[in-house]
Amino acid sequence: MNLNPALFKQYAALNIQAILSIIRIETKVFFQTRPMLISQILTPLMYFLFIIAALADMIGDVTINGTTVPYNEYALVGILIMSMMGQMSRVIYRMTVDRRYGFFALKMQAGVKPFFYILSMSTGAILGYATQGLVFYFIILIFHLHFNILMFLSMWAIGLISLFFWISLGTGITMFIKTYQVRDMVLTFLIMPLSFSAPSFYVLQSAPKFVQIIATINPLTYQLEAMRQAAFGIIHPLSIIYVTLFSIISLFIASLIVHHTELITNEQT
Repeated sequence: MNLNPALFKQYAALNIQAILSIIRIETKVFFQTRPMLISQILTPLMYFLFIIAALADMIGDVTINGTTVPYNEYALVGILIMSMMGQMSRVIYRMTVDRRYGFFALKMQAGVKPFFYILSMSTGAILGYATQGLVFYFIILIFHLHFNILMFLSMWAIGLISLFFWISLGTGITMFIKTYQVRDMVLTFLIMPLSFSAPSFYVLQSAPKFVQIIATINPLTYQLEAMRQAAFGIIHPLSIIYVTLFSIISLFIASLIVHHTELITNEQT
């Protein structure tokens, strides 16, 4: 009889109860980690108050796809997408804990298929993004920004779809890299350049040529464009299709990576 542990995850039947249990645990962890929760609330406020509000009077209006909008509204979408992308680090942290202490192997053997593993471990990231969405809407109301509820929800929903692209990327990083130091280094040098090379705070057409070139190969640029189109009522269906395809393909690839990842790992510091 072959007792190879790798075979258990292949033959285990899909366990819905186990998936729901993971979602409950991740929800509980999200609300129990209060310092991180407070950070989720304060970070958007700090960005808006000390960066966007300070620049808005100096810059004035900007033009996007032929539509003139105030800079503070333009940049608010940039902060939202940066906050969305930052949720990737939460997924990496939770999956790292799973890998280090053997929970990943237990979940695979219990019948949590790779695709559902990724979705259930995304619970904290989704809740974090939802929490920050509420903060952003509070900012919109307080500062009388010109977003109606439908525009905001459309923008937020496109961000949610985009979130799964970054969750998938974070999953791949977690499964491939087996040391904390290298993983943290990759995460640091990934999030910062991607966040600031996308036109979060600047207008792409007005940027230097080399910045435009970098931005065109940055997936965040296309996700940001789709969100801004939704925010300002100029939606192009092709942009949403691109964003959705990015996320679907990345989830498929991440599921394959999880499927072929060893159950037993030697996580190193």
